Amino acid sequence: MKSHHVLPSSPELRHLVQAYLLIDDDDPQESQRVSLPEHTAHLMFFVGRGWEIGPDGRVMPIVQASLSGLSLIPTRMVSSGPIRAVGVELYPWAARQLFGWSYPDPPLDLLGGAAGPHAQRTAQQVMAALTNRDTETAIGCLHAWLLRLAAERGRAPGVGVQAAVQLYHSHGQRRMVDLADTLRLSTRTLERQFQQEVGIGAKTLARLIRFELSSLQLRRAPDTPLAALAYDMGFSDQAHLTREFRALAGLTPGAFARLSEQRNEHETVGAVFDVRMLPPLI
Repeated sequence: MKSHHVLPSSPELRHLVQAYLLIDDDDPQESQRVSLPEHTAHLMFFVGRGWEIGPDGRVMPIVQASLSGLSLIPTRMVSSGPIRAVGVELYPWAARQLFGWSYPDPPLDLLGGAAGPHAQRTAQQVMAALTNRDTETAIGCLHAWLLRLAAERGRAPGVGVQAAVQLYHSHGQRRMVDLADTLRLSTRTLERQFQQEVGIGAKTLARLIRFELSSLQLRRAPDTPLAALAYDMGFSDQAHLTREFRALAGLTPGAFARLSEQRNEHETVGAVFDVRMLPPLI
């Protein structure tokens, strides 16, 4: 039995957390999956036997509790036997404020103490709950921890975060020159504030947002005309969309759509990004 659920964040954390992920897979067979580049950082807690295959072909065990994300390359993973996981999708400024982590920092091993003793204790509690198949307790523990961190380390949104929120609401299509004009700043000043507050460049974040939304659309509806998708997502033309897929996914959008169609025949497509998961407009 396989289940994969996406739960929107609570109202108190919606400015920091996009969603919670729940994965429960009892399939004893070895399986492979590819994680595509994403526009969020993520806290991930994993119980089971799994490995990551790096770009150089090296095979490494999956870190059981980590903070990572915002990668520009796909990640190949192999698992064997039952797996359970809980994840938290953090907006990039949340990862920076709450954990001091930003792109392209290496992943933080929470169980190893890389994010401090409090994070280590929380990771141990979440892992214990997952081992007992108590996802409600795992999510509750994460929620309480993030609320505490937000109260202790959260900051009022500066112009960089305000611009990033607008970028998410425009599906990555707002231009920096327009955002700078709205916020009454020079483009250079806004770009500097954006990098400092959000922890990733505006162009890179916009690129990840557009790519992830495009790939989600093709996964949900593989028959979507590529020219129309390119137009809707703000690409200059279909060739631009194809170049981005080759660069970020390692295959063309057409090939990705065909793989998605095959996959959809064997499993239910999970929840997709929608406006309810966006941070509140500031």
